[in-house]
Amino acid sequence: MRSSREYLEIALSVTSSVSEILLKNFGDTKKFTHKSKYHWGIKEDLVANEFYESQLKKMTPEVSIYSEEGEKNLESDLNWIIDPIEGTSNYRVGNPFFATQVCLFKNKEPEACVVYAPVLKQTFTAIKGKGAYLNNKKIKITPIKKIDESLISIGKGTKYEDLLWYGGTVKNIMDHVRTFRHFGATGLEMAYTAAGKIDIYMNKGSQLYDYAPGVLLVREAGGYVTDFSGNEWNLNEDSLLASNKYLLSKFKSILNING
Repeated sequence: MRSSREYLEIALSVTSSVSEILLKNFGDTKKFTHKSKYHWGIKEDLVANEFYESQLKKMTPEVSIYSEEGEKNLESDLNWIIDPIEGTSNYRVGNPFFATQVCLFKNKEPEACVVYAPVLKQTFTAIKGKGAYLNNKKIKITPIKKIDESLISIGKGTKYEDLLWYGGTVKNIMDHVRTFRHFGATGLEMAYTAAGKIDIYMNKGSQLYDYAPGVLLVREAGGYVTDFSGNEWNLNEDSLLASNKYLLSKFKSILNING
């Protein structure tokens, strides 16, 4: 049985190679392919996913695959959760705020992860119980305790109801926080939350492969991650709040969340 550190090193190796592929094709606007009603993709999603699956199956045959663009197996004790391009819409138009990310799940919980932002030259890593790091330097969640001093980033899914939720949420919270952002790359936004660059992260409608690495990063940076009901986040939830315990408690009261 490999150690979590060994799995992290494998993940780092594969994400590094994927990042090189993405950098070679970065810059010019890419053609969209329609995937579902409100969901679009690009060729590079598939190219990167194929590389992930082929390499990880070869290097870790004991680990099953759950990816945005390919296999979706969560039946094993060990799973690779893969998002080949986190922030595809940004990447498509040459916006540098995107990442490629992978997370090892052990018994349905995040165990080790990498969020690699190639253009920004930022590599976020974490192992359960070992802390979170940005370019090998330990990171911590924001120390801010006052909601009205906080910067909140809000993510969303691609369904029409997610868009409606987003608009209503911005309206409801804008008088309570200092300012808010929407960057369009969930995994990277959660990594920034772990690093104290975003004070609160909120999302409704994104998927397991969007959330997984960021959940571990935030937890290992000293933060907390819950769903909108106030319960600790789990892999079946599509709602997510991430911050330190002070802001999270106060923000839940604004949203009328008990927990």
